[in-house]
Amino acid sequence: MERGEPVDAADLLSDERWPDYRAVALDAGVRSSVTLPFRRSGLTVTLSLYSFRAGALGDVPHGPAHALGDLAATCIVRDRSYRAVLTELDQLGAALRTRPVVDQACGIVMHVLGCDAEAAFAVLRRISQGTNRKLAEVASVVVEKRGRGLERELVSLSG
Repeated sequence: MERGEPVDAADLLSDERWPDYRAVALDAGVRSSVTLPFRRSGLTVTLSLYSFRAGALGDVPHGPAHALGDLAATCIVRDRSYRAVLTELDQLGAALRTRPVVDQACGIVMHVLGCDAEAAFAVLRRISQGTNRKLAEVASVVVEKRGRGLERELVSLSG
């Protein structure tokens, strides 16, 4: 895998490079094997083939198994990318859904503290982090109470 090249054992009866693997493989009746590595976007996928006959896998690195491994590696990378995009899409959707209440809470904090939008958002963020609650949840409470009863807490967090 370090070199990115196929590694084969044409006959495990005479190959002594990996004694532990050799013992297990021979015990299972495996006489030859080949492992093909495929690198894509920081991910390495390997395809290993085994045979009960010595020397039976000599052409594997250049045949259909190579095409299959190449396709599998590409599909796994695409699947990871697709899942990452879906996660980001979910996060963006949640942010869009909570944006109005956060904006309202910022307006209330701006009114109570007489500060700008950036400072008001910073106060809400500090409350969120300090109480280990989501920003939208904190904003919702501020909006529900319309800032009443929160003045002291807001003032203490604004500095």
